[in-house]
Amino acid sequence: MADQNSTTSHMRSILREPTLHFVLLAAILFATNAAVRARDRGHVIQIDRGKIAANIMQIEASIGAPLSSEDQQRVEDAYVEQQVLVREAQALGLDEDYQVHDMLAQKMLHVLSADVIQPTDAELEAYYEANLGRYVPEAAVTVDELVVGTQGPLPATVRDQLRDGVAPGQLVSDLPIGRDVLMKVTLGDLTRIFGEEMAKRAFAAREGQWVGPHHTVRGQHWLRVTERMASVPPALDAVREQVRLDWISDHEQARLEQRVNELRGKYVIEFTGEGKTP
Repeated sequence: MADQNSTTSHMRSILREPTLHFVLLAAILFATNAAVRARDRGHVIQIDRGKIAANIMQIEASIGAPLSSEDQQRVEDAYVEQQVLVREAQALGLDEDYQVHDMLAQKMLHVLSADVIQPTDAELEAYYEANLGRYVPEAAVTVDELVVGTQGPLPATVRDQLRDGVAPGQLVSDLPIGRDVLMKVTLGDLTRIFGEEMAKRAFAAREGQWVGPHHTVRGQHWLRVTERMASVPPALDAVREQVRLDWISDHEQARLEQRVNELRGKYVIEFTGEGKTP
């Protein structure tokens, strides 16, 4: 008990020391000042003059002339206003908006894919062979089209000329006839215009043979093939640039997915709240 009283007395003596009071007061004032300064710093926006200078240089490069001092001041004011609005948007929680997150994610994807890789000749050739179907053009035909302005039976003289494969410019008739040339159209193109049955008949017909009629509000349509373009694989040199771009696109996408997965591996993903998820 005597020891406890002695300790208590000693503590009281220390607490009555003016020096200790001064130290405690100083500590309290320091902590209070630090808290006030931290609060006040929330209203401080530090502006990097280097970024303003970079903006000025970019504008000068785009217009090909130096900016006046007044214009430079406008650039500075615009940058300051931007930073003020950004700070206020953050204070309002607008940086948590989905669209803002999407923009940031897209920008990050752009950063990750900034260094474009290039294929070697061997890689390019291997890619071309493996994806040859992409570069083989679809078979196509050039077609003469006649539109005879009637829905009724054609005169015998016109039917005979069509049977004999008379060229559009040499066809003789009292009926109004429209003429057109469809250049390098595929079976799919003809199907979209004239329907499947007419397209197949015209596409399969021998060159110079008139095929029809196909009725529309304009009259009777007759078609004849004048030229065929076979579906032949092009040489690599003829499509090298397209093959190169396709190779880059495929490999960049794969590499980008790998980088995103690596970044995702840095984090522990925790789901909160309620909602239906896959």
